[in-house]
Amino acid sequence: MVKLLKVLTFLSSEQIAALEQDLVANPGARAPHKALAREVTTLVHGESAAHEAVRASEILFGGDLAGVGEGTFNELLGEVPTKALEASRLSGAGMPVTELLVHAGLSASKGQARTDIQGGGASLNNVRVAEVQRAVTTADLLFGKHLLLRKGRRNYAVVTVQG
Repeated sequence: MVKLLKVLTFLSSEQIAALEQDLVANPGARAPHKALAREVTTLVHGESAAHEAVRASEILFGGDLAGVGEGTFNELLGEVPTKALEASRLSGAGMPVTELLVHAGLSASKGQARTDIQGGGASLNNVRVAEVQRAVTTADLLFGKHLLLRKGRRNYAVVTVQG
């Protein structure tokens, strides 16, 4: 990784040495990997796009959605499976979260969705779903049209409301 940083970026020797020390001290943080991705994205797409990409990746690893702009969120739409849903399904009492997980393709059945929720493995808009009976309504929509669902650590889906 250090060799790639030296070849593909304009980081100083001191910055690369610090990243190498970070890697030795905490390999799970993957600081050099993140630095390489950020620097190459900046070179190819510019500073603004690099910032958006970093923020989008933070969201996909469970980061807080507070302060996220619609442009950043839209970056995710091409990265995760997206399903359409009629707006009427969320009006009134809303749609059970178990049905939404099945609709999004994250759970094979409502029973599996209940098991996922009870095990603490289901999130809506990066907030863990605590109640199996939870209903999802239009109040849960991000930017008035999206729901970000996650099952486990890495299985994401976006449900986009239409109509």
